[in-house]
Amino acid sequence: MPIRYIGREPFHKGKSLFEICRQLRDLGVGRVVYRKSFALKWPTQLSYYRLTQVTPDMTCKEFCKGTAWGQMVFRGKETGLAEITSGHKFDWILVPKEEEEEYCKSPEVFDVDKIAIPKYIACPPLLEIVLKQEIKAKGMPVPEKIQIPFYADEYKKEITER
Repeated sequence: MPIRYIGREPFHKGKSLFEICRQLRDLGVGRVVYRKSFALKWPTQLSYYRLTQVTPDMTCKEFCKGTAWGQMVFRGKETGLAEITSGHKFDWILVPKEEEEEYCKSPEVFDVDKIAIPKYIACPPLLEIVLKQEIKAKGMPVPEKIQIPFYADEYKKEITER
C-alpha cells in the first residue's frame, strides 16, 4: 500500500542554527546565515544574520537549542543587533565564506512608503447584504457596491515593527 501524504509539504528541511554553528570555528561568530523560508518568501529582498554571539544549550542531546545574537538584515534593510529567536527551526543555511561578500550586496531594499495602500476596501458579503437591507428600509437609493474606508496608520506601524 503506497504512502499518501495529506496537507502541504513542510518547508522546514535542513539543520537548526545551532547544529550549523557547533561545527564551525568560534561557533560561527562572524559568519552569515539565513533562513530558507525567508529566501522563498522574498527572493529579491535578502534577509540574513551576521552572527555576533552564539551560546548552544549543552543539555539538549540534539544540539538544536540555545541563544544566538547577530546583526540582522531584514528584506535588504539593516535593523541592527537582534536576538535570533528562531534558531531551533530546521531551515537555516550557511553562506560559504567565499560567497559572503557577494551575497550581502542586497539588490533591493524593502521600503514601507512604497507600498500602495488602498483608501477603500471591499465590504464582506454578509455585511454588504445587511447594509443594503438597512439602506433599503430607510428608503434611500441602494448602491451597487459598498466599500469601507481603510485607515492605514496601524497597518504601516505593524509593517515597520517587523
